[in-house]
Amino acid sequence: MSKIERIKAATDGLDVLPELLRAAREGWETLDPDHVGLLKWYGLYAHNTHDGHFMLRVKVIQGVLSADQAEVMASIARDFGRGVIDCTTRQCFQIHWITLDKVPEIFARLERVGMTSSGACGDITRNVVGCTLAGLGHEEIVDGYATAEAIHTYFLDNKLYSNLPRKYKVSVTGCAEDCARGLINDIALSGAIAEDGTRGFNLRVGGGLSSHPRFARWMDVFVTPEEAPEVIAGMTGIFRDSEENRRARGKARLKFLVDRVGPEELRAELERRVGRELRRGVPKAPGLSGEDHIGVHPQRDGAHHTVGAVVPVGRLKAEQLFELVRLAREYGDNPDDALRLTHQQNVLLPWIPEERLDALLAEPLLQDLSPFPSLFARGLQTCTGKEFCGLAKVFTKNRAVEIGKFLDEHVRPNGHGEDLRVHFAGCSSSCAQHQIADVGIEGVLKKVDGEFVEAMDIRIGGRLGEHPKFGEVVAKKVPHWELNETLLRIFDLYEQHHDSDETFRDFAGRTEPEWWTHELEPVEEHA
Repeated sequence: MSKIERIKAATDGLDVLPELLRAAREGWETLDPDHVGLLKWYGLYAHNTHDGHFMLRVKVIQGVLSADQAEVMASIARDFGRGVIDCTTRQCFQIHWITLDKVPEIFARLERVGMTSSGACGDITRNVVGCTLAGLGHEEIVDGYATAEAIHTYFLDNKLYSNLPRKYKVSVTGCAEDCARGLINDIALSGAIAEDGTRGFNLRVGGGLSSHPRFARWMDVFVTPEEAPEVIAGMTGIFRDSEENRRARGKARLKFLVDRVGPEELRAELERRVGRELRRGVPKAPGLSGEDHIGVHPQRDGAHHTVGAVVPVGRLKAEQLFELVRLAREYGDNPDDALRLTHQQNVLLPWIPEERLDALLAEPLLQDLSPFPSLFARGLQTCTGKEFCGLAKVFTKNRAVEIGKFLDEHVRPNGHGEDLRVHFAGCSSSCAQHQIADVGIEGVLKKVDGEFVEAMDIRIGGRLGEHPKFGEVVAKKVPHWELNETLLRIFDLYEQHHDSDETFRDFAGRTEPEWWTHELEPVEEHA
């Protein structure tokens, strides 16, 4: 048993709250060193400086926020987080520079507006994600948001499932487009209609990225919304009880259990746990793609629009979030559904009437957080990076801004595809999901003249959708001073060789990694 497993066996992560509150009174140094990691169960992740500063992550079910909730998050960032708040790829918020003495006040503010950080990190069920436009814009097969809420409620503070072998991520979408990135989640429920007309979800399991990426596997199981919490609990129990998964943290995710036993055996065990035969899956499933929802789009009620705006590298200033709340209240018709967070670290304002659109789009904030962004600003996605994370090899946020600006200045948009995605991860953990990007950048280290310098591996060809694929490494250990020009060379190669009307994604899909590697090799200059 690993050290982390021994710690969890002795103290459940949800039982660390009294010690957390005591440390808030007496100082972070009074924490049991073995229990610092358990603070993740309440959304607190120690900075890499180990000086008493923490990142706080707060759950936002499927990214849906009321005006009051968004305002509270802005106030926490302003008062305790140096005025900065990050949007995550799991449709929630995280704030850095938190000190434990401020935690009681922060938790009280969250509780007043029905929010929580419980289970936001740690070996537990994380924030339940889903379609950004649930109930608004897409053709919906079933109400995915209601099911996500039911799953969230079932698992919240539930000690039956608070000591899992590793983190556990759930995606629920009821829309036909299936835009919730289910394929890279441990549990993926995607809207489907059974032959008898029953509306519900197909179940896939075992998706995930990091150093051993897997797409979620087909379980041949169909569940109704009423069955979903029970069935997911059964699947979670199988994962919880797998002692093999606890032997090594590097192979502790659900995907490795699926690798070992296969979906058929898992299905049989799932039926045993729920005590009945489960209905077979619906053969025709949605595309499992992942649209970004940027821009202005009509809602299905015919009277309102959504306005999706890009947050550069997912980082907001507190005053920008306050301003988003003002815009939602002034221009939107539903303060209980005022703001939505997307899987791409962006924001969306729903319930905007047609007659208020022009005035909203003219607001100064939407010049900075644009619904009509440049090609590379739109699809740029990053993790926290070395600024705060102890795993990261390189700095990401500021460098990504530089990369996006450089590429927008030097690459002429010419059929690349409006949702071209460049993701920049600080390490192999893939918090920036670089394996599913058109161009994925991963921070590594390279020894140059006896010293280690920041460098990057570059992947090409990742995508979700009907024919998903993980990007493959085409250039290794590119020193940081060569990164911009290497990326520019990639897009020059596309420009020179793509067919008419062929997007970058399509071009990358038909070109072999070896071709890219050969073309990107430095040209030797001969005297």
